Amino acid sequence: MSLRGPKSPFLMVEICIIVDLKGKIEEFVVQCIENDKTFLVEVDIKGNPNNQIIQVFIDGDASVDVDECSKISRRLSGLLEDTELFEGRYVIEVSSPGVSRPLKYLRQYPKHIGRDLEIVTKDKNKYKGELVNVADQQIEISVKPGKSKKDNSVKELKFEISEIDTAKVLIRF
Repeated sequence: MSLRGPKSPFLMVEICIIVDLKGKIEEFVVQCIENDKTFLVEVDIKGNPNNQIIQVFIDGDASVDVDECSKISRRLSGLLEDTELFEGRYVIEVSSPGVSRPLKYLRQYPKHIGRDLEIVTKDKNKYKGELVNVADQQIEISVKPGKSKKDNSVKELKFEISEIDTAKVLIRF
């Protein structure tokens, strides 16, 4: 019998500790944000207990600059040192999510109006189109015609946020 298998009590304890730690860090980050235009997107914890990397992703209604990331990083560092949540070494990285990470909250969409998105719905259908509207828990994209000459009309598609599994901003070259 393996102690690290799917039913291992040690694995469950490790997962619970990470979830609790992540939740506490999220609370601290929210305390560190000074304005209502910036918000927490996600906290990731990587590495092992003696050498962890805490990645904090924040976003804003307009944009997030390096100064805002630095302020939050310094405040978070102070809170973590005061509470001694970590026994080993750790590094804090605070940044905006960047285009490689999917959009998680409705609040992230408006600043991307006019940009191309790739939407994957919960039923695993994939759509690409220009974001044209965000309203009432819903987004609308304009899908350009395919290569088929039969159908050359632009289609407007609406998605409830609850229908979306992932949405990524596409970079045009």
